[in-house]
Amino acid sequence: MDSVSIQQYCEVWFKEGQRAYQSGDLNTAAQLLERLIAVNPSHADALHLRGLAAFNANEQASAEAWVSHAINVFPNPAFYNSLCIVQLTMKAFTAAAQTAREGLARQPDFAMLHYHLALALQFDGNLSDAALHYRNAIELDPGNSEAHNNLGTVLNDLGDPEAALQHVREALELAPDVPAVHNNLGKTLMSLGDMDGAELHFRRAIAIDPENFSYYRLLTQSKRLSVTDPCVVSMAARVKSVDPLSPTNQMHLHFALAQALDDNGNHEESFEHFRRANALYRASIDYDEQGALDLLRRIPSLITSELLEANRGTGALSRSPVFIVGMPRSGSTLIEQILASHPQVFGVGERPDFEKALKTRIHPGSKIDIDALRTIAATPLTSIGHDYLRRIQAVISNPQDYQRITDKYLFNFIYLGVIHLALPNARFIHIHRDPVENCLSIYSKLFGGIPFAYDLGELGRYYRAYEELMAHWRSILPEGVMLEVEYEDLVNDFERNVRRMLAHCGLEWDERCMAFHQTRRQVLTMSARQVREPLFRSSLQRWRPAEVLLQPLLDGLQA
Repeated sequence: MDSVSIQQYCEVWFKEGQRAYQSGDLNTAAQLLERLIAVNPSHADALHLRGLAAFNANEQASAEAWVSHAINVFPNPAFYNSLCIVQLTMKAFTAAAQTAREGLARQPDFAMLHYHLALALQFDGNLSDAALHYRNAIELDPGNSEAHNNLGTVLNDLGDPEAALQHVREALELAPDVPAVHNNLGKTLMSLGDMDGAELHFRRAIAIDPENFSYYRLLTQSKRLSVTDPCVVSMAARVKSVDPLSPTNQMHLHFALAQALDDNGNHEESFEHFRRANALYRASIDYDEQGALDLLRRIPSLITSELLEANRGTGALSRSPVFIVGMPRSGSTLIEQILASHPQVFGVGERPDFEKALKTRIHPGSKIDIDALRTIAATPLTSIGHDYLRRIQAVISNPQDYQRITDKYLFNFIYLGVIHLALPNARFIHIHRDPVENCLSIYSKLFGGIPFAYDLGELGRYYRAYEELMAHWRSILPEGVMLEVEYEDLVNDFERNVRRMLAHCGLEWDERCMAFHQTRRQVLTMSARQVREPLFRSSLQRWRPAEVLLQPLLDGLQA
């Protein structure tokens, strides 16, 4: 067969492979394309299309290999875009970002490469750079509603809800019938305290896609629904239906129905749905319980009173940071809302900026583990403090206008000794709640990134390790650095505790702190609805399930 005939056969096989691919006959497409590639291994378009066929057959590793081969033969920016999509699907976010950057080096005005780079950066937690590339994607393609919608999410997470609102509304103009956009607009409005607006858009999302129960779950967070509400009636009927739902959708359904029932006092039925929801989520995630507990229990041997004394006088000397720490659902959002009602306080919410600054210095590119913390004595603590201050001030328009900046990333409790070394003038407020009440409240919510929350035994054991570590910090931190607040005491003797917290932060009394629920500011946590309401003692009287159901939790708390 001469070269002309080979080329003709290759073009025929490629066109037939294209037709098979476009018709959904992926096996035939794969066979035709591989026949072509066997004859002409440098046919870049065939290699690329073979990768797309593998991708659509859910063969991600094979797809990555084929498309990478195509790029090696001919570095077409469109191939980089395809490879980036494959790697995003594989959750290989660092690799996806690198692929997108390489493609953009060849074609800087490729809008979808900017979009996919932004996605990779967003999923990897690099929100500032993600925002930049979403903006680039929008500038190149103003009609990309998903870029507007995702930029809204990123800006909200970065603490700029007004700009977020603008982009999500733009997405809605472009895609008025897309439920995810209504859902995102609802979340943005809820973070700003507009519960009526949030409810409206959650209901619109549900009307468009009534089988997506993540929308119902957010609706129940924004508003107490009666048992006769059409959405509650629909959930109650759907949970009894034999028609299958994906495990993830089942999980959302059980969380949503549980919340609605709990709000109406149907506690026993509600707890059963919480139990089923948590079991479904726990089955979907990996959790190294031993590693998590070992980290908490071994820190006291590394961060000692002797280490604090030996490093006294080091660190960044700013007096602005106030770290609010504790467990989720312990009252931390309430405390930040109280303090942020003071005109000299800016609340940045939950931002893992200290953890990021620490990771940059002691263990770049990985999680912080006990081996990394062994190096803390040789770590440039002052630079960690300044790095943290730079990160936290970057999200505030005029940081010099505020005497104090509150940071309520709760898991800073793990690093309190290190934070004190890096920022010796910072103040800590530890909010503590009745352990069983706290754990049940955690169990009733879906938290991303908190793997210990979905099994009562694991939850109890983690809570116990947290209390042990807090006892260590209490014993070694200098007097006056950490204020302890009991949630129950805060509710029962509100003004006295508000005065204690303001005094601890070196702030003058301000009556606005007593009317915290009237303060308009962004709240991104599960407590967004609660902090818009006055404080009631009824919040202390949570129903408890029978002890036999609680036993795994009780055993964990005593472990």
